[in-house]
Amino acid sequence: MHLRSLCVAAVLAMAAPAAAGTVSGKLELPPGPPERPPVRGKAFVDRTPNPLTPVRPVDPLPSIIIALEPAPTTQYTPPPPAAVIWDLLGESFTRPVFPVRVGGEVLIRNKGRSSPVLVAAGQPQLLVRKPLNPTAELLFIPGTAPGPVEIVDETSPHLRGRLVVMPSPFFAVPNARGEFEVPAVPPGEWVIKVWYDTGWIDRPDERITVPAGDKKTEVTLKLPARWPIKAGRE
Repeated sequence: MHLRSLCVAAVLAMAAPAAAGTVSGKLELPPGPPERPPVRGKAFVDRTPNPLTPVRPVDPLPSIIIALEPAPTTQYTPPPPAAVIWDLLGESFTRPVFPVRVGGEVLIRNKGRSSPVLVAAGQPQLLVRKPLNPTAELLFIPGTAPGPVEIVDETSPHLRGRLVVMPSPFFAVPNARGEFEVPAVPPGEWVIKVWYDTGWIDRPDERITVPAGDKKTEVTLKLPARWPIKAGRE
């Protein structure tokens, strides 16, 4: 009986999934961040800044997403897509660039005083074309294919945001200090990619190995100067 119990325990241990870990780290930004994000296609004139107000450099951190994509040798069962909340504050979103999993829902909460008519650029069928009144909410699935989805206001061209549909469920956004944390990462080899504003930053593939067990893997991501963006939606 004792030997049989040991065999059963061994089989169960082999069948049980290895405990997931946490990947945390910090971004090392290049000197002299861009004065403004890459110019997007538009058909309106920028607002004229107050000439008496000092020019503030653009903070790139709100437009950055860190993503982990599995190496070919890494096998795991992806968790179901989770809903994310993207708050609208007046004429801007809490983050201008926001990640969501493929097939995941996005809940936009209007915490401002205006009633924008939000539409998805190039995808008129995605959102119901009607005003989003203050305190109202809008729930939708941005897409089933990876890539950016532009959300704009028909009544105000200055209100726009970008959802980035991620193929992998393991991603994070940095805080004001450039720190990030990706929880529940299965053990194995992973490739770290960094999205900035309009696309993936062109940098050599950086691979990390997440060990089995509830452990933390620390990384430091050094971003290249001039913020080069890869062409396409890879």
